[in-house]
This record gives sequence, C-alpha cells and structure tokens, in this order.
Amino acid sequence: MNIRHLFYTITALSIVWATRCSQSPSQRVPSNYMGFDKVSYVDKFPQTFSLQGRVEPEIDVIGIQSFAVYDSLVIFSTNNGRALWSFVSLPDYRDLGSFLTRGEGPFEFVQAPSVSNGAQFAVKGNNLVAQIYDFQRGRLLEMNMTRSITSQELEMAILHDSLPKYSFNFLVINDDTYFCKATNNHHTQQNRYLLNKNNERTVPAIFEKLNQIVLREGEDLNLLSTSTKWHAQYDRLVEMPTGLNYINLYAPDGSFAKTICVGTELDDLDKIQDQRAWNRIYRFANLRVFDDFFGVVQINEDEMTYQTKRKKLPAILLFDWNGEPLAELKLDHFITSFDIDFINGVLYTFDVHSDEFFKYDINDILLKIK
Repeated sequence: MNIRHLFYTITALSIVWATRCSQSPSQRVPSNYMGFDKVSYVDKFPQTFSLQGRVEPEIDVIGIQSFAVYDSLVIFSTNNGRALWSFVSLPDYRDLGSFLTRGEGPFEFVQAPSVSNGAQFAVKGNNLVAQIYDFQRGRLLEMNMTRSITSQELEMAILHDSLPKYSFNFLVINDDTYFCKATNNHHTQQNRYLLNKNNERTVPAIFEKLNQIVLREGEDLNLLSTSTKWHAQYDRLVEMPTGLNYINLYAPDGSFAKTICVGTELDDLDKIQDQRAWNRIYRFANLRVFDDFFGVVQINEDEMTYQTKRKKLPAILLFDWNGEPLAELKLDHFITSFDIDFINGVLYTFDVHSDEFFKYDINDILLKIK
C-alpha cells in the first residue's frame, strides 16, 4: 500500500468514525430535557447481584407508610394518628416507643411526615436528631430522638416557623441555608431555589438549567416530580425523577453537574406529553443516599401495568458520588423502597402496596462494591 492509498484509507475511516460518533446517543439530546450538558449513558453495571434469602423481621408495626435506617435505629412513619413515628432497635428489633401525633398543636402534624423524604437525620453531640419539614404548615422542627426514646417523652423544638408551605422538596443544607422546590402559579414548572433563615431567596445559575423546563398547560405536573437528597461531605445534590430515565447530580455552586441516563437515549418530555397517561413509563420509585454512594429503585413499567398488575421485578441501582455506576441489585419480589444498615450489613426493603417488609444479608456485596 503506497502513502497516498494509506492517506485515503485513513481519511475514509475517519469519516466513518465521525459519522458513528454523530449518531451516538450522547449527541441526541432532546430539546425539552430537564438535565445538564454533560450526560453519561449507563446500559450495564460493572457488577450485578441477584438478592436471595430474604427474611421477614419480627417487627410489630402496623400501617407502615415509609421507613428509614439511621445508626442503630429503624424508624417507621405510619398512618396511626396517635403515633405517627415508631422506633425499633437494630439488630434485635426491640420496640423503642412511638411519637408524633396528628393535630393542630405546636408539635403535632396534619399528616405523618415521611421518614424517607420529609426528614433528615444527624448526630448532634451525643444525640441522634431528626430535622422534620412540616409540609402543610411551613415549619422546620427538630426531634431529639435519643432523649425522646430514653425518657419516653417527646423532645422537640421548632427551628423555623415561617417557611414556605407545600415545598415539593425541602432540604437543610446548613444552619442558614435550605434547598426548596415549588411549583409556579400555572402549575407548569417547578422552581428550585436556596432560602436563608431570613426567608431571602437566591437562585444559583446551576438551578436555572433545571428550572427552565415548562410543561404544556393542563399537563400533569408529576412529570417533573423528583426526589432530591443532599450529601454534606461532597456538597452535591442528587435528583431522581419518577417518570424520566435519568438522574441529575450537581453541586449548588455549579462546580459539578452531570446527568446520568439509565439507558441509551434520554427521555423526551415532548414525546411523553404526547402519550396517554396510562402508557407513560414509571421509571424510579425511591432515592437513598449513603456515605460512599447513592441508590435508586428502578421500576421501568408502564403506569397501567404498574397500577393494575405489576409484572416487572424492580432492581436497586447504585452509583458513586461522581455518577459512575457501581452495582445492580436484582430483586426476587416487588418493592417500593429500601435502606441499608451498614453496621450489620443488612438491606431492608418495603413494598407499600403489599405492606411487605423484608431484609437481606448483603455483607459480601458491600465488601465487593467498596
């Protein structure tokens, strides 16, 4: 082969490669897309585990709506108006008492705050505390869980009593900063902003990228519904839409922003709005954050099938805090949420439709994904 022939061959191969790259999924970003410019596509995970050997713990809590594992506790929110939160010890499942009541009193709630989405847990001094956003009344309260359990009397304080009501996502970033997400007046848009203790709002530039998405008039606002969590050490927010096949991971100051598409092509909001509601895909059901990674429950089933007779077993997808895939945990039963007890190496799952609460020993899995 002479030099000229080699040059033409290389040129032809370059054209073919350029054409293939231009047709790759990363180049096909929909115009109506609630994400960032940097997109990574995940269609397989470096490790896949099939969960087996589930056990039903001997826990006597009725009417579970959500649950969370923190330190040596599992906390349940329930529909019991006289005891909205129940506490159980780990790993022996001792009943540690029930607290929070429904009502109009200073430490009462219109409905049970979700322990998985309406509260953040922390350690203050020697005490475990829960910071609870009161969705209906626009308040932030702090429950001293350690003292309440010890005395069997509610230890609660109001940290802020004039916050915006009905914020779809509310997070305590630090003592003076809150993350909020609320709908606009036309119910076509969801706006993220930061709020300080003086109720002054700021909208970082990185938020505008997500806030700019607008639905058609009369469309179901749940299309923009997300579960949002924050990791203090990495200073990153992770947002999991329930009806879109991608997850947004970003820092409030804009130093990091990435969209993780679980699949080979991003969901297009325009195309979804053209579909009937029953035909739309329910993508994700639950978001949990941990020290080294975060996880979501992947549903991937159309709404009609999901609401009438579920067929597709869900999976738990784990990602590190750079948005890289870590592992896929395949389930042998239906669930809607999960959490992990790292002290004892146990994964807990709950299904709100069947009220089934199970646990799996995942010590070996945790060792493999470190």
